[in-house]
Amino acid sequence: MNSKFLKIAFTAVFAIPFGIVSSDSILASGISSRFEQNQAEEYLLSCGGGGGGGGGGGGVKAKKAKKAKQAKAKAMFKQRKGLPLTDEEKAILAE
Repeated sequence: MNSKFLKIAFTAVFAIPFGIVSSDSILASGISSRFEQNQAEEYLLSCGGGGGGGGGGGGVKAKKAKKAKQAKAKAMFKQRKGLPLTDEEKAILAE
């Protein structure tokens, strides 16, 4: 019983206060930098930045190419599913 009491007393008197003091300073430096980084990332995401943008996109030619690609994908999907195709979709698939 005497050795248990000494261990508990030693822990209460020295180890716990020392752990609190040292861990606060260590955690505070790491937490503040991580907090600042998270805040900056959230700000970028909320403003639409940090994700590659997508503005400016190439103009009329790129939009037409994208629309043609989507139309072909839609026609191929309908063909795979066995749905009836319009004459436009048949022409797209014949190309």
